[in-house]
Amino acid sequence: MSSSEPVPGWARTTVHTTVGAPGRADGDRVADRLAIAERVHLYGWGYDEHDRGLLADCFTEDGTWEGRIMGNNGVGPLLGRDAVVEFLTAFWDEQTDQRRHIFTNVVVSDLTATAGVAHAYLLLTASSGGEMKPVTNGPYRLEMRKDAEIWCIARLAAGFDAPF
Repeated sequence: MSSSEPVPGWARTTVHTTVGAPGRADGDRVADRLAIAERVHLYGWGYDEHDRGLLADCFTEDGTWEGRIMGNNGVGPLLGRDAVVEFLTAFWDEQTDQRRHIFTNVVVSDLTATAGVAHAYLLLTASSGGEMKPVTNGPYRLEMRKDAEIWCIARLAAGFDAPF
């Protein structure tokens, strides 16, 4: 692996995620922004605590998941909530450490009454044998959809800055 991998700014240059200047503040949309950010965090809680139901509740029925490592090496897309949850939960038996998905820098763009895009950084850690270590990090792009007053993930594009 070259010391220049990942290429700095790969998420923007490959259009994996695009974060721009903030739009006009809209007081009516603040609750939506908070609900979207909470759903991003609930995804992490569902995975880390092996809560299959919570993880499934984070996605729309037709939700998709895909991943990229350093802007390359695509995984997926996995189509439909059941396929996404099956793929993600299949790792649980293999992972003997405690994973923690730590999401930071959550920003919401392109927000309408029923759709929006959340951008967040992931720091993935693992704890085992009394030690914690970073596993990987990277940018996530989550296309959100509001159905029946609930925000859910319609498409999650996970980005990782290093293989794991």
